[in-house]
Amino acid sequence: MQIATVSGYRERDGLTEGTRHVTVPAGQRSTLPNMFRRLAQAAIVLAALALLAFTWHCDEAWFDKHVFLPQQFFIPASRGIVFWSRTMAAVSASLLLLLVPFLPRGASARRLLVAVLLTLPAAEGLLRWRMDRLIRPDLLTAMDALTASHPRYGITLAASIDRVQPLSGRPIRFRTDGEGRRISDAAVDSALPSLVFIGESTVAGFGLQWEESFPALLGARLHLQVVNLASPAYRADQSWLRLNDALPSLEHPVAVVGIFMPGLIGRSFAGQRHPRARPSPSGGVEIVPPEPPTLLQQSGMYRLWRHLYWSDAEVDEALQSLAAVLRDMAALANARGAACICLVTGRTPQWMLRELFEGPALDYVVVEVPEKELLAEGHPGPAGSIRVADALEARLRTRIANQ
Repeated sequence: MQIATVSGYRERDGLTEGTRHVTVPAGQRSTLPNMFRRLAQAAIVLAALALLAFTWHCDEAWFDKHVFLPQQFFIPASRGIVFWSRTMAAVSASLLLLLVPFLPRGASARRLLVAVLLTLPAAEGLLRWRMDRLIRPDLLTAMDALTASHPRYGITLAASIDRVQPLSGRPIRFRTDGEGRRISDAAVDSALPSLVFIGESTVAGFGLQWEESFPALLGARLHLQVVNLASPAYRADQSWLRLNDALPSLEHPVAVVGIFMPGLIGRSFAGQRHPRARPSPSGGVEIVPPEPPTLLQQSGMYRLWRHLYWSDAEVDEALQSLAAVLRDMAALANARGAACICLVTGRTPQWMLRELFEGPALDYVVVEVPEKELLAEGHPGPAGSIRVADALEARLRTRIANQ
């Protein structure tokens, strides 16, 4: 038995209280620190086992579906990411397991715990600062200068602008009409036979002069007016909304040309600032109101996690939404007697093509743009734009001739 003495004096009601002797079992005094140490050791072991499970399970096929494909546009991700991610996970797990027996006790353990807890707000601040700088500064500047918020479409090209914007190391002129559509010097005439383009920055010709963009090239080759409804960072459902609203105002739509890339899967759930589409019970498309982000969803750590990983359920839900939108786009075009063709980026997996295009019998053209024909930010450059136009022209001529 060990005696613990609590000494000291104080005055209360004129009486002096003196030393008190309290008897405490020795084993009881060390129980709480030991319990905390065991819990910390168990947490480290669980973290190490999770890292080992990741190393074993997450091969290249897993990375393709959950990491690469939802973010893939024209530039493919490096395959080396798979090797280094698994290697770092295995090394980290080994170090954690080696650390378990040496976990400190007492005051040292408390100081270590405080240090670990302090890293969380520091990491959050660093991520918030860094994530805003992951995108090329010239792209962010261009987005701020060329886009505006729209109550129905979300962030879209601003209406009635005429400005020269530096992009990819050269000045690019952007002109839009009153409806936020990129145009040449001539305004859109609703009475003319038209090629209608929908999509995101690739279709809008980001980094290209108007005459260099593949919509302009195709319009000149086919002697048709170009109506370009594309806008930077659009999701598929935003393109569908623009098409749904614009087609009734055009007297002679000849063809609708869209774009698909696996990166639209991830974009389907990114930044829920405006409504998104999903299949409706009636077989069409319905709009789901956006939900305000929670405090967790606004954090840098959560945003990084959502950028790097998409679960099976999320990928499947996004594919169902994309499939419904693509089918309805084709139905809208066909109802007006127009062909509907989708440009599909290279490296889109065959199973995805079967599910989205071949199963529902939708027309598409796969185009692989070599890296040397891409601009620094990944959009097709002048040579890549010509390559896309060449691939689409033959299909468009055939479809238009058979109408």
